[in-house]
Amino acid sequence: MNIKYFFLFLIIISCTNNDAQKGDNLYNNKNYINAIEYYNQSIKLNPNNVKSIYRRGRSYEEIGKYKKAYDDYMKVISIDKKYTSAYLSIAIYHHRNSDFLLSESYSKKAIKINSDLYLAHYWLGRSYQNQGNFNEAMKSFNNSISLNKNFPENYFYKGIIFLSLNDSNKACKNFLISKSLNFIESTDLLEKYCR
Repeated sequence: MNIKYFFLFLIIISCTNNDAQKGDNLYNNKNYINAIEYYNQSIKLNPNNVKSIYRRGRSYEEIGKYKKAYDDYMKVISIDKKYTSAYLSIAIYHHRNSDFLLSESYSKKAIKINSDLYLAHYWLGRSYQNQGNFNEAMKSFNNSISLNKNFPENYFYKGIIFLSLNDSNKACKNFLISKSLNFIESTDLLEKYCR
């Protein structure tokens, strides 16, 4: 009798993995709608499959269904309290909705779990910046830069802060770095403020 259940368990796990893999392949090829269907099948067989739930949330986000994505991210952290990508995605969701305090809170939770996550420091910086807390924003952007010097948005938003503080010299230096890292948005600001 136990052997029968064991084989049933193996079949279910095998189906779950196949559906998740098919979903991942579709997700990686930006076929998000079909990826969602495979993730749904995977989750139906294993409701606590946090990877499939998270990836389904990312797929929803890619097609603009932000509330459904948010619901999936929240479900992920209810199952796995240490899933940093879900905390970061929730921070971004709140930032998108201009709730910068919640964005700050979830960025900090991601950093508490993994202090080497440069994107969490970046989003924390953006949250602080939008709250007008430029000192903390600068610290967060600098922390992010120390972890990944090639992420241009850090320099771009540092430049924005320096413009707000009427320091065009430092702003222009940061915009130049951002542009050198192929962040196109820096070009307009360089032309406007850095002649």
